[in-house]
Amino acid sequence: MMRSLYSLLFLCSFLFSIELDYTVENTNIITTNKQQTKDYNRVRLNLTLAGEKYENSILKLITDNENFYNKTEDSNTNNSSIYRGYFKYTDDKHLVSIGLQRIPFGVGRIWNPIDIFNPIDSTSIEPQNREGVESIRYEYAIDSVSNLELAYSKDETSFKIKSYLEFADFAAVAINDNKANQDILGYEIEGEFLNSGIELRSEGGYFKDKEFDENYYKYILGGEYGFENSLTILGEYLYDNKNDLKNIGLNISYTITPLLNITALNIFNTDDKSYLLSTTLFYSLSDEMLLSYGYFNYNSKDNNSQFSNIYNTHFLKLSITF
Repeated sequence: MMRSLYSLLFLCSFLFSIELDYTVENTNIITTNKQQTKDYNRVRLNLTLAGEKYENSILKLITDNENFYNKTEDSNTNNSSIYRGYFKYTDDKHLVSIGLQRIPFGVGRIWNPIDIFNPIDSTSIEPQNREGVESIRYEYAIDSVSNLELAYSKDETSFKIKSYLEFADFAAVAINDNKANQDILGYEIEGEFLNSGIELRSEGGYFKDKEFDENYYKYILGGEYGFENSLTILGEYLYDNKNDLKNIGLNISYTITPLLNITALNIFNTDDKSYLLSTTLFYSLSDEMLLSYGYFNYNSKDNNSQFSNIYNTHFLKLSITF
């Protein structure tokens, strides 16, 4: 199947004189903890078809070949998949995107309570690596500061209207989630506080569980400030009354040198006092090579707490882009 897709893209590029751009990224991640040691290797091919003749349209295909080696069990598996594959058309008023894609939802940096399509997983080694969903997405620009967005997939349908209200960006959201058998009425808001440089944000929603006829809500409150010395502090508070979660997240990022950066994330459960502390060092070996080392430290006194039965983990990651 992959070869057929590649062949089709190269054929389209030749027949319609469209420029074909590509990059290849190889990512290797070694993880080790008390339980096991794993080696994960991913080769990601990113292809884009675009051209001046069709300047409003692009065709994107991103494929992954993944190899998993469990050193402890001496097992090896290999898998090929499509990470993204979509057609997108844009003009002054409209955006249409069809295929396997990411639907942008929410303003949270640590949590995305209303993102039912592909929410952030802050406990992941690659939180930015978010699975796409096969969907149709449409945006209409009402004016220069307002737009509405519709998204439809096999299991979810969403409607969002967003506008700038002098002091902040605000969006109202309605979602029908058949996969989880729930309806959601939510909001997003993000803006600068009194021209201070402090970015404030919040998102949340009212959830109706149709299977058990239960209502609950989730929301986050957050803020972020970047100092002149390359220090950035970001904090978020998550409240989820369905799962009885009251979490505080604090993320600190600092550029030590132009090539070396450190990030520390702490997620603290205010009820059972369990926490996750994740620290990662990033070192740029060149413009095309990034080396990172990280450590996930989980602490829990209660076996039923949020971070119980999770092993502390070291990881080493190397990404090379060609």
